[in-house]
Amino acid sequence: MAGLLALALLPATAMAQEVGSTAGANGSLSSDIIVTAQKREERLQDVPVPVTAVTASALLEQNQLKAQDFFSSVPGLNLQFQNNRANLSIRGITTGPATGNPVVGYTIDDVPYGSSAGLAGLFGSAPDLDPSELARIEVLRGPQGTLYGASSMGGLVKYVTVDPSTEGFSGVVGAGLNTIRGSGGDVGYNVRGAVNVPVTETVAVRASAFTREDPGYIDNIVTGRDNVNKVRVTGGRLSALWKPSSDFSLKLSALIQERKIFGSSDVDSSTGSRYKQTNQFGTGPSEWKNQSYSAVINASLGNSMLTSLTGYSISDNYDTVDFSAAALTALWPDVYGNPQVTRWATTLRQEYRVKKFSQEVRVSTPITDDIDWIVGGFFTKEATKYAIITFATDATNGDVYGLPIVWRDNLTFKEYAGFTNLSVRLSDRFDLQGGLRYSENKQRLHHREFTFFGPPEGLFSTPSSKGHALTYHFTPRFKISRDHMIYGRIASGYRPGGPNATCDVGIPCSYRPDKTVNYELGAKGDLFDRSLSYDISLYLIDWKDIQVTQVAPSGTFNYNANANRARSRGVEASFEARPTEGLTLTAWGAYTDATLREDFTALSAVYAAKGDRLPYSSRWSGRVSANQEVPLSETVTGFANLAVSYVGLRKGEFVPSAAQAALRQTYPAYTQFDLNGGFKGDTWRVNLFVQNLTNKRGFTGGGFNNQTTFNPLWFNYTQPRTLGVNVEKTF
Repeated sequence: MAGLLALALLPATAMAQEVGSTAGANGSLSSDIIVTAQKREERLQDVPVPVTAVTASALLEQNQLKAQDFFSSVPGLNLQFQNNRANLSIRGITTGPATGNPVVGYTIDDVPYGSSAGLAGLFGSAPDLDPSELARIEVLRGPQGTLYGASSMGGLVKYVTVDPSTEGFSGVVGAGLNTIRGSGGDVGYNVRGAVNVPVTETVAVRASAFTREDPGYIDNIVTGRDNVNKVRVTGGRLSALWKPSSDFSLKLSALIQERKIFGSSDVDSSTGSRYKQTNQFGTGPSEWKNQSYSAVINASLGNSMLTSLTGYSISDNYDTVDFSAAALTALWPDVYGNPQVTRWATTLRQEYRVKKFSQEVRVSTPITDDIDWIVGGFFTKEATKYAIITFATDATNGDVYGLPIVWRDNLTFKEYAGFTNLSVRLSDRFDLQGGLRYSENKQRLHHREFTFFGPPEGLFSTPSSKGHALTYHFTPRFKISRDHMIYGRIASGYRPGGPNATCDVGIPCSYRPDKTVNYELGAKGDLFDRSLSYDISLYLIDWKDIQVTQVAPSGTFNYNANANRARSRGVEASFEARPTEGLTLTAWGAYTDATLREDFTALSAVYAAKGDRLPYSSRWSGRVSANQEVPLSETVTGFANLAVSYVGLRKGEFVPSAAQAALRQTYPAYTQFDLNGGFKGDTWRVNLFVQNLTNKRGFTGGGFNNQTTFNPLWFNYTQPRTLGVNVEKTF
């Protein structure tokens, strides 16, 4: 065990999972994995960016169907779980999921997903796309501001879907069952299917659909409900490809998904059980409805390639939170006096609706045989409606007696950007890449706030903000041989600022963008006839003008402002070995040192001092796995996989004051074992899996933090031991 963990803790970077690999000369797997990290198809081992590619088949085999599952497969990726949302941070760049605008960008087929503004309620949360919709997920670590723009200052997660094909009729159907320790015998299920239909020689259509239900395993001792955190997700995707010639293609896609969570996954540690909670009546449920539509055009113009990406999405979601720990609850007997109510509670409902349109047009063209140029423009417009409604309730039954606070906000966000990227080959082995992106954004907020503690009061404001940013990258690359490459990289990223609902003396009407600059050295390659692959990088990220929450001089409300500096530095390394036919060994590890470089000001709503670690980042993390395939007959192969993941000690969100510094939450390290195996033929697969084999309780969020209005005894943990089976048939 000690040796296994030592291997897991090797310093780490991009290790791709098996994606469309082919057999090498000695029967080992080739690493000619194709990714689109730089908006063009390249071998993974040739991309001078730390990238991890995780295939849909790998996710399905390990039953990693949610964003909070696959994060353990990627070096430098950390999970923050709050309000049933999986928020990801990369290389430690975060101050918490509810502070400022998103720090990690998401795209689906290069079309931006989610909002660029934290007000939209998505807070940079990762989409939960079913793997049946996907070819792979690419995770780009470090700032990606030049090619991908705003809110990718920590990195980017690219979801790449399966394209329709005119080559023939095909499809896949699959189903599975699972049970979770603590669910009382309840069984979850998943059903998925996809079909590809060539309509003509130039037109093809692909349709897929899925439904999934995950059993709950947490009981609410206040309401008497068992297994409250059950989850049901359904969705589908329809895409059509028209390719009349090799010089032109048009792909239209529509993706719809609905996720319904019947109760929170919070656990109250005071109950003495890892599966009990004390949330009040009417709290816990949340629901997400996402629609995403896109049109992608690729057209050859002589030696040039024109690409147009048009996207439109609608996201509706709400959540309900037990707000009873707030000081407000003590007011309810006076405001809504009722002798029959002996105990009061507070429920907070948050509602979000985001409509987003985006358009990117770019041209890739060779200027000479040794110079390639990309130039393009980008525009996006978001319209967000955000509401907060509090309910004063009877804690014994959930009856509502009043709505003491109501917020209604409308935010419009517009961004314009132009970008360019140049690649210059100075020799067969050495080339230089560089790029620039200039972005401007405009925001307007319509804020309406009503309080009903006594005589009704209202606060109305229409603040606006403007911001701009210049991002860049410079990347020299030297190919020692076709199988070995070293590179350097200087790259920057940013996230937009925004308006504050109220501004007065000493309170800014808006807050500025914050920016990161990444300095990196990396190496990738294959050894021993591609029987061993490696990917190593060393990086340092400077982060300045950090967006934080401040307290108004009156002490009556918070606003956003800019603080000082932080730094993240570390080493990442990944290895994949294929020592014998059928055996694949993989290992990655990461060391991340993400800390503040200066104290937060005394006006900040949170306390933090120079040298304090940034939230949720573990100094050490790693994963090792071994996969063995054995031919059982001419048509049947058996396989088995064991994976061990390690997440090191992490600190929680910053605390409200220096007096509470010692109370800042610490999440202890944990190790998780996952096992899967089964049988497969040319067109079928049966897979059995056990996640969290030893039923380890790993902390993923909660506890004492700056969100003092929530109960500091609530925690989120990794999912208990889960057993299940999945079957799949292709045709």
